Amino acid sequence: MNPFDYFGGLEQIGSSLMTLFILVTLCSVRIMVVMIVFPPTGDNVLQGVTRTAIVALWGGFVAFGQRGLMPRLHGLYLVEVAAKEAVVGLVIAFLASRVFWLAESVGAYIDDVTGYNHIQMVNPSQGQQTSLTSTLMSLCASMAFWTLGGMTFLLGAIFQSYRWLPVDRFTPVPAEIIASFALKQTDSLMISIAKLAAPAVMLLLLVDVGLALVARTAQKLDLMELSQPIKGGLAVLLLALLIGTFIEQVRDQLSLLHIADVLKAALGGH
Repeated sequence: MNPFDYFGGLEQIGSSLMTLFILVTLCSVRIMVVMIVFPPTGDNVLQGVTRTAIVALWGGFVAFGQRGLMPRLHGLYLVEVAAKEAVVGLVIAFLASRVFWLAESVGAYIDDVTGYNHIQMVNPSQGQQTSLTSTLMSLCASMAFWTLGGMTFLLGAIFQSYRWLPVDRFTPVPAEIIASFALKQTDSLMISIAKLAAPAVMLLLLVDVGLALVARTAQKLDLMELSQPIKGGLAVLLLALLIGTFIEQVRDQLSLLHIADVLKAALGGH
């Protein structure tokens, strides 16, 4: 056997393996972006090598059906596909993360009203400092997601998104539609925060009003100094009584039961 033929065969095998590696990496971009942005799979939950291995495993299943792309994986085309996949992953992560941002924001809202927003602690699922109630609500939402089997629905929706918007498909989206989508989703998030936080906020405000009225009739008693401890204790009582109700009300959103339908509408699937 000619040695040059042997080394030529090795070079061809190496080139094929490198192309396969690029294909798997490209097919994993969408999943990786979701795993990075999505709160229950953030850096402090699934770290480094573990998350990369999981994403590569899932991306390998997608790459198996995209082998026709291998001859085209070079140059500007590769950059364009990677950028498009990152944007799609960001859209999926944004839609899936809304309920977790909602829970965290409601907790921060309550802490602002009670006056304990200056007390910060490290949120173990995010690695950043948040207020006490915000951290509690965030952890409860993440716990409910994993216990309700939400990862199954999310992963199913991600795999279905490759059918609605394949890796090699470039569907130009007008800037007006992107802006409208972002505004609509942000507006919906803010309205949901206001609706969920309103009962607790109103009750805590009534405490301030009640103490102010009592203080006017009993001016020698400095009741306003008791406002913050009373509101803090009442907030803890409300959370203890209503956290189960909150999880039950947003059970479908926490488990991402209908995330596939939402993604289908957002990505224009048929």
